[in-house]
Amino acid sequence: MASPYELLVGLALLREKKRQIEAEQHQGPIEAWSALVVKIGTWRCVLRQDEVDEVIAPSKLTKVLGAPTWMLGIGYFRNQLLNILDGRMLFLGRSSGSVNQLSARILVVQGQEEWFGIKVDELIGIRHVWSDSAEIKALTDKLAVWRSYATQCIVMNGEVMPILQARNLMRGLEQQRLPELSASTVA
Repeated sequence: MASPYELLVGLALLREKKRQIEAEQHQGPIEAWSALVVKIGTWRCVLRQDEVDEVIAPSKLTKVLGAPTWMLGIGYFRNQLLNILDGRMLFLGRSSGSVNQLSARILVVQGQEEWFGIKVDELIGIRHVWSDSAEIKALTDKLAVWRSYATQCIVMNGEVMPILQARNLMRGLEQQRLPELSASTVA
């Protein structure tokens, strides 16, 4: 019986063979990118890995008086101030509670002038997305709550997830242009 490693190598070789055949048939190369799949509330969302500089565990932070409800506070990251945002409050209009949940992670995104950290409830994993294995389409009505933060969604393994635009959101925050917070109560 083959080991799990041998099975993975075999799958990789089959995928590469398929790519070669498609290139020979002039269908063009298969595009690939990596995605972070995160959980925010009950939603699974995708962020392009190249938009996230690092993933860190929550640590001590300093509250900022008078800050919006979606701002958890300020922390440090590589000797830089890190504006830590509550992802659930920012995207869904509901607080995620404690910043120190065991499964919570902070996605570090560099803006043009500042560093931001988006607290998500869970980092589910990294998925490598090939254009022949996932369908990317315009955001559906079912995902309307994400419309201010995403324009596309991805269908992977039958699951539809919004693709959040982290860098665009951070640029908007720096320019003090924040999309309307969701007023709906989403679980």
